[in-house]
Amino acid sequence: MAALLLTGCTKNADGAPPPQPESTVPPVPLTRPTTSGVELDPTPTTTSGAPLITGVVEDECLLTAAEFTALVGQPVSPGRNTQLDMGPEGQKRSCFYPTEASGLPKNWINVYGTTGQHPSELVQRANKNTPGSKLLTDIGLGAVTVPAALGAPGGDMYVATEKYLLEIHVGDGTPDEPRWIVAGTAIVAKAPA
Repeated sequence: MAALLLTGCTKNADGAPPPQPESTVPPVPLTRPTTSGVELDPTPTTTSGAPLITGVVEDECLLTAAEFTALVGQPVSPGRNTQLDMGPEGQKRSCFYPTEASGLPKNWINVYGTTGQHPSELVQRANKNTPGSKLLTDIGLGAVTVPAALGAPGGDMYVATEKYLLEIHVGDGTPDEPRWIVAGTAIVAKAPA
C-alpha cells in the first residue's frame, strides 16, 4: 500500500536529474525484497498522482545511527547519502542506514519537495488511503505511519513540514508508536527550513 504514496526518485526542483552524490561507497546492486510494501517507480508519486521532487537537499541523513538504532531495535551503521542501482527499477538516491547484522541498506530517509499539494495534505491522503495507517498530529505539520505490506516487518513514516515531505523507511524491525514518535520528532528538528 505504501507504493501508492511514494516511490523512487527522478528529478530536482529545477527539473534536472538528481546530482550524483559524493560518496566513497560504490553503487550496490540490489534485488527488490519480496516482503516490502514499497515498490520503486521511475517517477515518485503520491496517491493523488502529484509528483514528488527528489534531490531537494544535499544531506538526507537526518537521524544519527543511535537514533535509527533506537527506532528499529537493532544496531545500524551510520547513514550515508548514496545512489543505488536498483536494476530494472533504475537508480535510488537516499540516506541509507544498513543494519549491522545484514549490512543491507533496508532502512532509509528521503526528503521530497512536492508539486500541487502541500506536504500536510499528502500525509492526510496517505492516512485516508492506506489500511492500517495511523495519523500522528503532534509531529511537524502532521505525520502518518504506514505498515509494511502483508504483515511484513517494517513500515514507513511520512512527516510533513512547511516545505518538505520526509520519509523514514524501516525494512528491518517493527517500531512501535512511541519509537516512531521519537524518530519523527528528531527528523523534524533536523529538517532544513
